[in-house]
Amino acid sequence: MLLPVAIFIKRLRVLTIARLLIATVFLFCAQFIFPKDRTLFYALIAACSILSIIYILWLLSTKKLVLLAWIQVLLDLVLESALVAYTGGVDSLFATVYVLSILSAGYILSPVASFYIATGSSICFIAITFFDYANWIPSGFFAPRTISAKNHDILYLFYSSYVRVTVFFLVAVLTYFFSQKIRKLESTMKTQERLVFLGEVISSIAHEIRNPLTSISGSVELMIKQLKAKLNEKQQKLMGAVVDESERINRIFSGLLDYSRLPELRLEEVCLESFLDQILMLVEHQESFNPKINILKLYKNKKIQVKMDPEYMKQVLMNILVNSFQAMPNGGKLEIDSHANRTEVSVSINDTGMGMDRKTLNSIFVPFKTTKSNGTGLGLAQAYKIVSQHGGRLSIRSKKEKGTQVEVFIPKL
Repeated sequence: MLLPVAIFIKRLRVLTIARLLIATVFLFCAQFIFPKDRTLFYALIAACSILSIIYILWLLSTKKLVLLAWIQVLLDLVLESALVAYTGGVDSLFATVYVLSILSAGYILSPVASFYIATGSSICFIAITFFDYANWIPSGFFAPRTISAKNHDILYLFYSSYVRVTVFFLVAVLTYFFSQKIRKLESTMKTQERLVFLGEVISSIAHEIRNPLTSISGSVELMIKQLKAKLNEKQQKLMGAVVDESERINRIFSGLLDYSRLPELRLEEVCLESFLDQILMLVEHQESFNPKINILKLYKNKKIQVKMDPEYMKQVLMNILVNSFQAMPNGGKLEIDSHANRTEVSVSINDTGMGMDRKTLNSIFVPFKTTKSNGTGLGLAQAYKIVSQHGGRLSIRSKKEKGTQVEVFIPKL
């Protein structure tokens, strides 16, 4: 999952500054760790500083930033490997410096990239250990080293490498986990900011439009009553259309106001079976309800408990069920099932209706995107927002003329 450009540039900038700070710390530590020969150590620090300047100039161009990030991380691996080889190889005090590249990859590129860099770090460390043991590294080139891998037995080298590799992948796992959490939090915050801004704009527009709209609608209704005998059928239909469209505009604004508000969830422990029974009972009184549809309640007797806001989740499932009924005007089959595992609870709704093509499916959660003549296109967008607010997810699979499957996943709290 690629980050937005603004956040990506900001993180690259942070990485570049952090690299310079680390180089400065190493420069300060060099005089205490290596009192005699520091030539290669200074060369590594100089290389780090020069590369940082190149990175900054590249960053200012804002071109091929993903390539820049990969080059930074991979060249950091090279510099870190030289530092580890220079400071003792398998016994180097700086062997854990590879962790910095693993963290950088997960922070800037993607959570999965941390595993790639952990693999690269492991290969580099094992290669340094093997080359040193095989005496393939010129000893004069690494003068400060006092202990060489060839002074240890194979078992010690294997154990040291195993411990380092385990640490690298453990850091990669933690980086993956926390990077996912951070990205999800950033996405949630960004969505909330957009919704707050949208709510302010819509509230202002709604106030300016709904009041005169109500006056127009009321005036037309009054005219229809007073002039009903003088109006022909076509004129009555036209004036009725004005009232209907006014109500439709009012519904759109009401839906927008609901969509722009962040729900304040009141979580309760709910028996899923009773909850679904109650929703189906309510759906039976909707205009879209079709008695020709065969409803299969596969969730029965599963005794699943879930913590959620029943009012908001009722809105989500009602919306999905109404869509399913509307997709089967000539009858069909509707399956409702529930499942639970250690981390989440799911409700699946399968219909044998008209289904959707790929283009419609890709824009299913976009506000105002609707295939219904009298729809607002806010129903599923609102459902997606509510489920996301619960920390869950909404999955839809559909094929044209073969039906639709909607799954609502809610985490166990």
